[in-house]
Formats: sequence, C-alpha cells, structure tokens
Amino acid sequence: MKIKFQKHHRLYMVRRILAEEGISYALRSKIIPYILRPIDRLIKRKRFLLEVFLGVIPRLYQSLPFVGPSAGFIKIPRSELMERMRRFWYANTPGDFELGGERVSRQDMFRYGGPSAEFNCAVCQKSEWLSRVKQKNLFEEHGACPGANRCQILCGRQGDELWTHFHQNFDFSLGVDESLPAPKGLYILYGPKQIFFASRMEPMERILRRQFAYCCQMDVVERPGKIDWSRYDFLFMYHTGSNWRFSRPKNVSVILFGHDFWPEHQGYQWVIDWLKPDVLLSSFPGLWKKYFRFSSHTRVAFHPMFPSLFFTRSNLGLKQIDALVIGNTRGPLYEQRRLLDKQLSELTERYRVEFSHVLGTFPPNRELGVEQEDPSSGTKLRYLNKWSEYLGSAKYVVFGRVMKYPVLVGKYYEALGSGAIPIFPEVPDLKLLGIKPFEHYIPLSEVEGDNEKLAFYLDHYQEYKHIAESAVNWYRQNSDKMLFEGFEEVVRSITKYEYPKRLV
Repeated sequence: MKIKFQKHHRLYMVRRILAEEGISYALRSKIIPYILRPIDRLIKRKRFLLEVFLGVIPRLYQSLPFVGPSAGFIKIPRSELMERMRRFWYANTPGDFELGGERVSRQDMFRYGGPSAEFNCAVCQKSEWLSRVKQKNLFEEHGACPGANRCQILCGRQGDELWTHFHQNFDFSLGVDESLPAPKGLYILYGPKQIFFASRMEPMERILRRQFAYCCQMDVVERPGKIDWSRYDFLFMYHTGSNWRFSRPKNVSVILFGHDFWPEHQGYQWVIDWLKPDVLLSSFPGLWKKYFRFSSHTRVAFHPMFPSLFFTRSNLGLKQIDALVIGNTRGPLYEQRRLLDKQLSELTERYRVEFSHVLGTFPPNRELGVEQEDPSSGTKLRYLNKWSEYLGSAKYVVFGRVMKYPVLVGKYYEALGSGAIPIFPEVPDLKLLGIKPFEHYIPLSEVEGDNEKLAFYLDHYQEYKHIAESAVNWYRQNSDKMLFEGFEEVVRSITKYEYPKRLV
C-alpha cells in the first residue's frame, strides 16, 4: 500500500509540474533527478565523493578563463526611481519619500514594497503604488503609454485585499552601492535565479527579500565564480548539504541558513567544516546542534521563518468550521498524519471537520485569482493570507506530526497567527519561542488517538478560546520583531558595521 501511495504522489507531482511549467522544467526538476537519485544518495553519504563533486569539480570550473567576476550575477535593472528608493532607505534621509506629489513613508515602503521600478511613466508609478497602499483601484486614465494596460490590471487587482500579497516589490534591496551606509552582503542562491524571482516563489524567499531590504544591501549570484570579496561584509547562503565548494573568503563573515536536513548525509557536516560559519540560522537549532559538530566560534541561532504580519488576517470571531486538519500528507513520510486524518474523519457526522493538506503556492492567475483547484482531488488551494483567513474560520486547527524529526515548520506559526486554537505536536524548540502548552496551544498528545478527549474540547470551545487570543497576541508581538529586528541584530553582530539605525 505504501509503494502504491508513493507512485501516486510522484505521478501527481510530475503531472502538476508538466501542466504549470512544461516538459523541459519537469525533466530538469523531477524526472532526471529521480532517475539519478541512487547516485545522488551515494555521493551525499561518502565524504570522498563529496570532495570530488562539490570541491574538485567546482575548483576546476572556477579556473576556466571565461568564468569572469560577474559570472552568474543577477543583474537588477536600474532606474532613477529605484535609485531614489535605495538612497531614501539606506541613507537615513529624514522625512518621507515623494512620488508624484504623494508622500511614501518608510514604514509603508517596507510593508507594501517600494514603488515599482517596472514603470517609467510617472502616472503609472503613482497609480500602482497608491492602489497597493490603499488596497483599492486608483488607476488614472492617461494618454498613450506602453505600461498603461499592465498598470491598469495591477491596480484593478488591488481592489481585493487578498490579492495584494502577490505584488510586493523589494528589488531595491538588491545591488550593492558602496556609497550607501548599510552592510553589504552577497547571497549565493541554492538553485537557479528563478527561485528568487519566480511568481510562485516560496514564502521563505519572499521573506528573505524583505529581510535584506530591512537591514542590508545584497548582490545575488547563482553560483560562486571569481568574486571580489573586498566589496562585501558578509556572505549569506542556504545550507543544502550539496553546496558547491569555493575558496572561503577572508575577512568576510558567513551566515548559513539551515532548514531541512538528513543526518546521514555527510554533506551537511562537510559544508560546516569547510565554511566554519559565524552564524547558522535555523527554526530548529536544537536538532542542528544535536546531529552536527560546530566550531567554538559558530553561533547556532534560533530564527524562525515567520510569515509577515502583512500575510496574516487573524479571525477570532466568525467560525464556520469546528476542526480544520492541515499538513502535507502526499508522500511516504507522513503516515502519522494519515492516521490522524482517519481518526478525525470519524467525527464528521457530529462536527464540522475539514481537511486541507495542500497550501497553494501557484503563480497569480488572472482567471483564478487567489484560489485554485487541485485537479487530483478537487479541493481548493489557497495562497498566503487567503490561507490564513481560512485557518481562522475554524475553532481548532489540528496539525499532525512532522516526519520523524520533532521540528518547527511554518504551519506552527500560521496556526498561532490565525485566530484558531492550535493543536500541534510539542517540539523542544517551542520553549525558545516562549510558547506554552494550554496558554498558546493544546498539545497534540492530548487528543491523538482519543476522539472522546477531542470531542470534549470541541464541545467546550468557549472555555478554551482564550488560547486562540493568547496565540494571536504572542504572534503579533513577536513575529515581525524576531524576523526583521532579529535578522538585523545578527548582521550587525558579525559585521560590526557602524551605520545609522533607520527610522522604521
């Protein structure tokens, strides 16, 4: 039965990617990697093979004469508008930013993104920006303009508050200007540049761009080539366990962001031994410290990838669902969640119970908007703050166990900020957040395998709804503070950069 489910899941993923991205992308991202998976596993478990494929081969590549200083760099188009935004943001210019006679505050620029450099027309710039800030259609009709049609479409979408999050513009954070007083970093992507700029970009990448905009300037590169490290104060890199090796820069601090890992892969330890990072950021630092060795100067810091408050629409009032069960079940790693589904399905005759296991991260679509339909199941796929609104329509949100490791993932934070009472597994790193059982959530162990106990909580919602209120209050007080001020503190501490604190 498990083998059959695995095959179904893989076929579903291939069909979805074929429909969204085409045959070329499906071959590169899924089909060929799957065929080569045994070789990939062998390489990741053998230190010698890692040295060859991630060390020797990259060094040979970097020695090629055509691998110049700019090889792989992502070039951001420059415009007068973008330069004005960057100088306003990083130079601590007093007052507000002016756009066609309208004042743009620093806080609004950060929250809604900068005025879009996509438009050269002053009327389009102003219309698109104001529509985004006011979240309503403020398009101004004007004469012949090559961007007017595009601007009108975007302004029209802002009339729906649930569309706004698709259209954030933080490209002004990218591109180092040595004359501006802010730390200068280099971000080496863990994949092609499409990861960073794709419209179906993962929430993590959206948040990274906000973090960079908040505290530093960043150049972005697809792969390490011949880089002039004297231009940078620090290097930021995602720790994949398969990072190509290059000469570690001297006098440049290193921040690694560590998310998923598998302890049997030698690549994770290999990268740590090679880079000797100053900081490893992770939403589950306890497990990184448990499974891997770090040098004495490496700080393993707690840094959860919260969704921004802008993505979250808390709902503490109107409840349409008694229990909403979430968390991916499409794969062989989620057997415990499928058992939980089976348990809760027995309550559907007495209570309003819904199951939603796929959060949509599809591109914005003119016809489908912020909701799409999963072709394999017919269920709705919701995106970002539309998803948060859906969570908040439930009295309780139940989140099953995560694979075989007790780790924090985004759904912990989504549930805490939604307005529902969270029911999820206890993991060690929750203590680092200051999240307490029966104050901010109900432990899953209370109800797992016990529908009678779960029915008790469902019947006594009024007595426990204070937990949802405490969870939302904690989220509002801590989420953006930890995400942005916490990230800035890390950058400041390793670069020792003396720059003016911006008035955000």
